[in-house]
Amino acid sequence: MTSTQVNRPTDVKQKEADINQKLQLYGIFNAFANGKVPSNRQIDIALNSALTSRALANPSQKLSEEGRLLVADLRDVIEQAKTLLLVKNEGNLLQDFIWQTQQIGGGNAALPGAPIDKDTAKQHGNQALEGLRTLGTLIISNGQFRKLLNDATILLRDMAGDAAQTAANKVNPSQEQLANIDRPADDNTWHDTPDTGDLKNQARSKMEKYKPFSRSDVKDAAGDTSQSATGHRDPNDAANSGVDDAQYGNQPDVDAKGGAAAGYQNLANKAQENFPAEEVKDRARNTKESVRVQSKDYLNKKMPQERRDQTIWRLKKMVTEIQGHPDYQQAIDTLLSLAEEYGGHSKNITVQAAGTVKGAHTDPALTTAEADLKTLIERFANYTSADDLVDAINNIYRDADRDPELKGWFREVDRYVRKCLKETGYILEDRANDEYNQLYDRGQYLLRDRYRDHTDRVVDELNFLARQFDADPMNKSFANSMNKLFNDLGNDENGKPTFKKHLVTDLTQVIIPSFLESVSYVPIPRIEYTDHMMDAIVENLVVESDNLTPNMLEIGSDNLFRWGRRTVASKNKNKIMVSVSGVQMDLKDVSYYVKKKSGFPSLTDKGVMDIFMGGSGFSFKIAMENAEGTKSRQNFFKVNTITIDIKNLKIKVKQSNHKLLFNLFKPLLLGVLKPVIVKVLEKVIKDNLNKADRTAYSIYQQAQREAQAAKDNPEQAQNIYQRYVSAAQRKLAEGKQKSAEVAADKKANIAMTQHDSMFKEIKLPGGISTKATEYKDLAAKGDKWESPVFSIGTAKETTSLPKANPVTRKPHNTASGSVRGPQNIESGPSTLEQADTRATGTTGGYGSTTTGTGYNSGLNGSAAPGFSNQVDAAFDKNAVPATNGKTSGTLLGMNNPVLSGSV
Repeated sequence: MTSTQVNRPTDVKQKEADINQKLQLYGIFNAFANGKVPSNRQIDIALNSALTSRALANPSQKLSEEGRLLVADLRDVIEQAKTLLLVKNEGNLLQDFIWQTQQIGGGNAALPGAPIDKDTAKQHGNQALEGLRTLGTLIISNGQFRKLLNDATILLRDMAGDAAQTAANKVNPSQEQLANIDRPADDNTWHDTPDTGDLKNQARSKMEKYKPFSRSDVKDAAGDTSQSATGHRDPNDAANSGVDDAQYGNQPDVDAKGGAAAGYQNLANKAQENFPAEEVKDRARNTKESVRVQSKDYLNKKMPQERRDQTIWRLKKMVTEIQGHPDYQQAIDTLLSLAEEYGGHSKNITVQAAGTVKGAHTDPALTTAEADLKTLIERFANYTSADDLVDAINNIYRDADRDPELKGWFREVDRYVRKCLKETGYILEDRANDEYNQLYDRGQYLLRDRYRDHTDRVVDELNFLARQFDADPMNKSFANSMNKLFNDLGNDENGKPTFKKHLVTDLTQVIIPSFLESVSYVPIPRIEYTDHMMDAIVENLVVESDNLTPNMLEIGSDNLFRWGRRTVASKNKNKIMVSVSGVQMDLKDVSYYVKKKSGFPSLTDKGVMDIFMGGSGFSFKIAMENAEGTKSRQNFFKVNTITIDIKNLKIKVKQSNHKLLFNLFKPLLLGVLKPVIVKVLEKVIKDNLNKADRTAYSIYQQAQREAQAAKDNPEQAQNIYQRYVSAAQRKLAEGKQKSAEVAADKKANIAMTQHDSMFKEIKLPGGISTKATEYKDLAAKGDKWESPVFSIGTAKETTSLPKANPVTRKPHNTASGSVRGPQNIESGPSTLEQADTRATGTTGGYGSTTTGTGYNSGLNGSAAPGFSNQVDAAFDKNAVPATNGKTSGTLLGMNNPVLSGSV
């Protein structure tokens, strides 16, 4: 006898526990959104609870041996990650750092005074944009620029022709074009400004014109294959001939090997045109260095020194012609005047900016966040102090801030740039080349050689810290556990990558079913609906995963393919059957609210009911076949039949304003309504299937129309994915518009909490939304970053964790960290040091920070302008050198400018 029970009857105690657990996860999500994070203790208990869970502590014996090994590896990864995080993050430093960064408000920092108002800045922006637009128009309309662009295209075509043989006739430029490649354009030739909207089509048409490999080439290869194999050029004729031979019992005369060889040879020749075999052999034969030398020699052949010098001279000639245009002088004067004005503004606010930095470091959130982050980095780096790295970076800034040679070089660069831009014909003179070479050589020395020891020291400090990260025992243990997990997952016993199909079996047959069972009870949010006729609310719906999952899913397929010729018609018929049964439910204490606002009788009811559907429960069977015919076809499939069956449905009303009336008429109502519900469901499912099928077929037809239209306009053609995506987007947009028009007076809502409800005044008994509201409010409670909502799990706290070691400075070898060449660095503090003369002190966070004597000392002496200010002054022809003043102080340990907030 068939059972009428459900797979898993409702366990009220477990149901309540599962609902609370999943709603707590919802609260945790909201806590993260509020900037809250779990404490070390909460993380410890949660991870210990995971480790003691049945899945990890006692894995199923149905798993394979390697499956159980992977579970043990995962346990080890979790253990090592827990130890690493809790020890290195002792004192909740990471949590405090996250919170403090969200609270940074700038302290006493004030924005530097704005030199100009908003309207003036907007006007200057428009002037700069107009100047740049004028320069761009002059460049693209200049004859020399057009000729250079055309010559570059010819050279690229010539290089592309060298990479192909047969295709060279299409790609290679003519000898006349190559002969004129080094000839400049006529002097002072100007063209109309091109239409930028047409540039894309021009580029595409040129690419189509010169492409060496086309669809016709592939078609020719297919023809060669068929010709050699069967004697027929058209593959369709070859197929028909083969069918005739088979029908009349003749031995087909087909040379498959010869046909394949001919087709291969054709495509090999085409491939060789694009990728020469000799070049591939050379690439495989020679080393990377030899390939680099060959490429360099080839480029030198195509661009010899004479051609390069000629190209540079033509570029200079282009600039000279543009400088002679009346529009140029006005545009360049505007841009330079704006640059000078804003350069002056930047100098005026430098001191204000320095004061801003000083004020920002009075913000306790910023100083605490800095200390937390520094201590975290040092702990993960095997408890190694980062003060030496900070000092190394600080020394680079300080020396560059006081280097007179660097300041003088920037001034010379500014003077040279201005002469090139303002003096017509200057760049064509030999003295312009000489001055450029001098500036280039000097810049190479200053930027690459003079500060090489500084940069080498920073690199040495970074490498030392990286080595300390690798040497940390806890980092090593965690990395080893991760490596073992991934090696066991994808490698065999010899360490070679392999596919382990038994692990797939473990996943599909054990892990996924176990996961579905562990999901158990899933609460559904409050469902609300309103229109002009009625209001309805359903709440406290709890789905049990084992009951909701069908007990049986069957898919049957019947395919018929017939190929006919002459008087016999071809036929292709596909039938499919989908059968689902055993969808059950055991819903307890479902709350509802109904208000009928119009019609007779007017009714308002609020209550609680149980809904039970066991045994085969809800079942359905759908039979479909592919739609035939091409005229007026609108579907891929045709739905033949839909059969729905509902068995063992029971409804028990526990609370209602009309409970007596409902109990009296319940047998009659269920007997009458059940067949009606079945018919309605059958119609709804059939209509929705047909609607989805029509939509899919409409998208297919639209994509086919676009593909056909693209044949007439290949420049605008989309690929197959773009066609289907654009067609689907248009269809979905049309559907949304129609749905909005139909449902203008209807509104549905899914309310997770009471704050989201359309009917806030209506509270139903045992409502899930009420509990969800409590967890959401709980997520906002707690001091700073803390929140009680993260307290999940029942395991005990770990008591055997080691303590974090103190952070220390460790001796190591680094570069000297000084400037090369003349030791003429100006003495004294930088601009920011002048603005911030804070005394020695310690910065505290949740964890302790370290102080101590470093291995490198700073510089004492007189004041000098800041490096950024020097750059601005270098580009100001009216700049006045700064004067020096005396100050003193130490730059060691926590007093170095970066940690103290001076930099």
